[in-house]
Amino acid sequence: MYSISEIADDLRELPCLSGLKDKELSVIGERAYIKKYLKNDTLFVESDPVRYIFVVKSGQIKLFKTSTDGRELLIKTMGPNEYFCCAPVYRNGTHSVSAVAQEDSTLVVIPAKDFKMMLSQNVSDMGMKIISGLCGKIKYLSNFIENLSFKDVEHRVIMSLLRLAEEKSPGDNRVSLTVTHQDIASMTGSVRVVVSRIMSKLKKDKIIIDSSRKGFTVDRERLSLLLSAFEKPVT
Repeated sequence: MYSISEIADDLRELPCLSGLKDKELSVIGERAYIKKYLKNDTLFVESDPVRYIFVVKSGQIKLFKTSTDGRELLIKTMGPNEYFCCAPVYRNGTHSVSAVAQEDSTLVVIPAKDFKMMLSQNVSDMGMKIISGLCGKIKYLSNFIENLSFKDVEHRVIMSLLRLAEEKSPGDNRVSLTVTHQDIASMTGSVRVVVSRIMSKLKKDKIIIDSSRKGFTVDRERLSLLLSAFEKPVT
């Protein structure tokens, strides 16, 4: 059995809680508990609702993503004194990765609702906005890594064009964009010559229209239909 003070010491490993006083940490320490996981035990899977924050006391936890065709992308292996699941608590509330114990492991488990309550009571509104913004950046980078690993260049270009169109003019079907092929290559982790070939194909299919040196116009409806075709599960 672990005492509340021992659990509170583990909670100090979280930067957002490290500045709290012993009494404040004890409050959340009363709600947290220690749990042991055997090798190959699953903690959660991608898209599960986030119910807990974890701090590793011993062992190793593998965080990974899985593509629709079963390929696995290792995100990180978490070791002692490392923590995870903070970011999704402040975004859409679901896990963006899966977690499995790579060996017998012991973790501090903190109920997410208690974690949020404690943090909101000790961090200013401005601080909470900053935390939420940083969590959003983490989610964006996680999605970017997933796209680079699991989606081909054409798929990534289509996704990027659709995102740019939606950001610029959410209510319009035909949207003019002033980005270069090199800009798109940089966004998608590709090279200009490859992007140019894809853009020529999209122009031939009348998804890109009114193309000029200054930019081009996209037909968002056609672009969305093409993206749906790319993301349709293979049966």
